[in-house]
Amino acid sequence: MDHNQERENNMLRTATIATLLLTPIAAADVVDFTDFSDTTGLAINGSAAPATTSDGVVMRLTTALANRAGSIFSDAQVDAADFSTKFSFRISEPGGSIFDGNTENGADGIVFVVQPIDSALGSLGQGIGYQGIATSLGIEFDTWHNSVNNDPSQSHVGINIDGSVNHNSGLPTANITAPELDDADQWFAWIDYDGTTLEVRLSLFDARPANPLIAHQLDLPSILGQGTAFVGFTSATGAAWSNHDIINWSYDAYSPPCPADLNDDGVLDFFDVSAFLSAYADENPAADFTGDGNYDFFDVSAFLSAYAAGCP
Repeated sequence: MDHNQERENNMLRTATIATLLLTPIAAADVVDFTDFSDTTGLAINGSAAPATTSDGVVMRLTTALANRAGSIFSDAQVDAADFSTKFSFRISEPGGSIFDGNTENGADGIVFVVQPIDSALGSLGQGIGYQGIATSLGIEFDTWHNSVNNDPSQSHVGINIDGSVNHNSGLPTANITAPELDDADQWFAWIDYDGTTLEVRLSLFDARPANPLIAHQLDLPSILGQGTAFVGFTSATGAAWSNHDIINWSYDAYSPPCPADLNDDGVLDFFDVSAFLSAYADENPAADFTGDGNYDFFDVSAFLSAYAAGCP
């Protein structure tokens, strides 16, 4: 090999190494747990641990005991510039003291959290394991009324920022009644962020509601100071308690909603029509396509229009 060829090869090797060093490592794309029999890919903190229940192997963030706190997060940062996540949860066996205007025991709830540290775990009790986690976004499913936090009720959903659980900032909340969040029902939640608007949906049925329970504009990368984050859940108990179980969970890049895709399989077909008719008969919010709380011809018409329009 002549000197010129050797010099060219050395330059090529140097350029290749430099390219590899300067190329950013891509964040993980997907979190997908149909159950928690295998926890590979999770950072598990505090009291959180897998538990076998009638729902299968779930992630129990706290047991129904006083003064517990647990969290789980992806063990790799994921893209948080936009995302879609879906999970189901069950809060059961409420117990403990009754005070502060509450009419039932059981506390304190679950928070879906986007933040920069995989070992993060906030305060007990009213903090729901989220309070104190800075540079973060939290969507709380709160089962206890804390007057000091300006909670709207003892069963509500709300948006939190930067580790604060106080609702005096004007961020939206929504009350959940009949049943309440800790009545041992299985709940299904969808949270979508398209880079501008955060939407939260909640249902007792595994069919995505056409209309969000909460919608709020925010700049998540500015809140986090970066475009990636660890994602997961926190929970806590105090003088009142419950089991807080995550049954399944998926997280991926933002997927534009397809309102008529009621079985959430990405395809519009007979099964979606069947799901709509079933939801309509049950007065399931998934069939309330007009968002007016009624179930009538206008919802049927809106569903058929959405079905004809197809998915984005």
